[in-house]
Amino acid sequence: MPDINEIRAHDPFIVTDNKRGCYFWAAHSLINGSDNDKRGGVDVRRSDDLLYFGDPAQAWRPPADFYAQRQYWAPELYNYNGNWYMFTTVTGEMKGKGIVTGVFPEDKFRGTMSFVSDRPEGPYEPWSDGPLTPFSMLTLDGTFYVDKRGGPWMVYCHEWLQIFDGTVEAIPLSRDLKKAAGDPVHLFKSSDAKWSKGGFCESYDGVEYNRTIYVTDGPFMFDDLSGGLCMLWTTSSDGVYTTGIARSPSGELAGPWEQTDAPLYDGDGGHAMLFKTLEGKDMLAMHSNHHKRGLERLVLKPVVYTDTGLEFAD
Repeated sequence: MPDINEIRAHDPFIVTDNKRGCYFWAAHSLINGSDNDKRGGVDVRRSDDLLYFGDPAQAWRPPADFYAQRQYWAPELYNYNGNWYMFTTVTGEMKGKGIVTGVFPEDKFRGTMSFVSDRPEGPYEPWSDGPLTPFSMLTLDGTFYVDKRGGPWMVYCHEWLQIFDGTVEAIPLSRDLKKAAGDPVHLFKSSDAKWSKGGFCESYDGVEYNRTIYVTDGPFMFDDLSGGLCMLWTTSSDGVYTTGIARSPSGELAGPWEQTDAPLYDGDGGHAMLFKTLEGKDMLAMHSNHHKRGLERLVLKPVVYTDTGLEFAD
């Protein structure tokens, strides 16, 4: 059974199954190298100790006629109202529904949709009718959040490929998580943070940009100790993958949102999330070596919550 230093990791998401005394780690199957089909899908690995993980098991594979044919990124797993839901970014083609980005051909789209299962490890089935995000927006990395009044939301990134200064947005969901229940709400843009320095982009997939772009990636919500609502999020800052914290002091999703003066982590790692271990310890998971393709690894760091966010434990 391989240990975490032997497994390639990208956009990791870990859930704790207290009843069975184990953990499940969800990932895009092509990251695991477990699928010869270039479209891939989602895999889940099981662990009893967060050191050694079993072989990847199929959690979902697209049928041949699935409307989104590739790039099933950043799966996240949540238990909600008695079911398990997976939020996964998908990329595909739907005539008349595409957006013009200067990079994507017309009729191409990217967004996050929901899937459902009765177990965290799946198998999962499509739940929402297409992306929960608007087709007019090139989006990714949807994460689930329930507000203080019990309302479900998806928080996601509006991608720099379309708008150059990427943003984080939120959209209300129906109670059954099958569709959007309102219009998107803008939370903040990448350049709002002092530590998000952007990077000059000459071209992307052969299309000339020749401008500075700002990335938003991997939002994850949590509460601080004083009633504020916080968000982990990541950017590529001067070519280094960097993770920091945004905070809404009011505790409300609508904000206003403030950025920390310094990042939480600037060692080329990110797309972070939080979970509790079987022993009840708070843990941050992220991937390292973002700009060293093939060498990305799962990083686990104990954390403690503070009045204004969190910090790494000693």
